[in-house]
Amino acid sequence: MKTTGIFTQHKFEISFKNYDEPIYLIPFGDIHRSAPLCHIEQWLNFLAWAKTKKNCYFLGMGDYDDLASTSERPFLTHSPLHDSTLQTLEKLYRENTQKLIDELSFMKDKLVGFLEGNHYAELQSGLSTTQLMAEALNCKYLGVSSFIRLILRKEGGHKGYTHKIDLWVHHGRGGGRTSGASINKVEQMVMSADADIYLMGHDHKKKVDMVSRLYLTDRHKKGVHLRKKDILLGRTGSFLRGYVDGEVSYVADGAYTPANLGVIKIEMTPKRVRKDNEERRYVSLHASI
Repeated sequence: MKTTGIFTQHKFEISFKNYDEPIYLIPFGDIHRSAPLCHIEQWLNFLAWAKTKKNCYFLGMGDYDDLASTSERPFLTHSPLHDSTLQTLEKLYRENTQKLIDELSFMKDKLVGFLEGNHYAELQSGLSTTQLMAEALNCKYLGVSSFIRLILRKEGGHKGYTHKIDLWVHHGRGGGRTSGASINKVEQMVMSADADIYLMGHDHKKKVDMVSRLYLTDRHKKGVHLRKKDILLGRTGSFLRGYVDGEVSYVADGAYTPANLGVIKIEMTPKRVRKDNEERRYVSLHASI
């Protein structure tokens, strides 16, 4: 099964009880779980924190393990390896992937989906290890890029009241050495799709920014009204260290900036306000690192 270049679209529904209570979306990725420089303690601390977080949903951004890069996979999947060697590799891939599935099992039913990164293994069945994770945790395999609509549905009433938040997400492209160059790659996504949230991983930086757009709405018998739409941009961090005494890494070799470990946190807060006998409902977006 082809795993490169896949685009998907997806709809995911979240119910909420009360206005003014935040709903959290946590994108996570670039874990490189079995790599020697994975900061395992920080990864496990994140999982422990995430287990206790209420009204929290998750989005996988790719590179969950360090099994094989894009340049390495052809040598592992198309080389004339012995059957026994292929079976040994398959066993390793499945064992490492099962470890991640077990660690992420508490997220089941709260996972928007898993993006594909550039580090994953291809199984003999044709599935990628990311597809295996998605199957096991009953969530959407999102390919390398996805346009996602989150439906926030108010509980109660006839089908409840819904808000729509659109996400344009991609595992990511290299963003340059500076944080400004990194977030600029995300801002360029705004030219490709009309969304509320734009996210990339890949370069191991952790950064959020907000841009705004003006738009007009009709007001009954009062002409038009000027409003502002906030758009959230994010690079989603990593759990792979670059500098450890005595250890080899491409980060040290290239004198790159140390990785920003951890995740960003997105708050989506449904709002209902009344002004001049007019009710307005919307979702307030906020992000932190």
